[in-house]
Amino acid sequence: MKQVAVLLADGFEEGEAVIFIDIMRRLDIHVDVLSCMDTLVLNTYFETKISADFLLTEKLTHSYDAIMMPGGPKGTDRLCANEQVIQFIKRHIAEDKYICALCSSGAKVLAAHHLLEGRNYSTGDKLADKYDDGHYLDQDVVVDGKFISAKGLGVSFEFAFTVARHLLSDNTEKVDWQANHIYFKHWPLNYLK
Repeated sequence: MKQVAVLLADGFEEGEAVIFIDIMRRLDIHVDVLSCMDTLVLNTYFETKISADFLLTEKLTHSYDAIMMPGGPKGTDRLCANEQVIQFIKRHIAEDKYICALCSSGAKVLAAHHLLEGRNYSTGDKLADKYDDGHYLDQDVVVDGKFISAKGLGVSFEFAFTVARHLLSDNTEKVDWQANHIYFKHWPLNYLK
């Protein structure tokens, strides 16, 4: 079974996180929701309380097939400022795992720490203009090797299904079936084929 870590800090965009977690779990991909704070109960961008499964500190040495970060201005600021988060991401990059960034996390976490190393990526709100790492593409979802990024909440399903299709590359029919099952009409993304 594939395993994904979702990294959350207070102020994260709840819609982006919940949609991603939902799609992964529908597809039998194991998800650990990791709090990058000192508590399991987190405050979201729009002040919804959501509980994580573990603290990041409990899973620092665990290796996942993919790690995902949602957006949310304050949430990504907190991820960016957390040295354990950056080391966790760097280790997964070194292990050639999928690095999945939605909305502002592509710029404010990955590009801010020069983790993209010139790769193509997407991010929200013209944030790419603030960083010199990576090559911004004006696309909803961008895949560059093991890096998958997307603009924001409005393309959360496209992003989640793209990540799932890469993780389940030996069973893409399952991914396509699930997209059809939930009546998601924007799948597959023809420009990523």
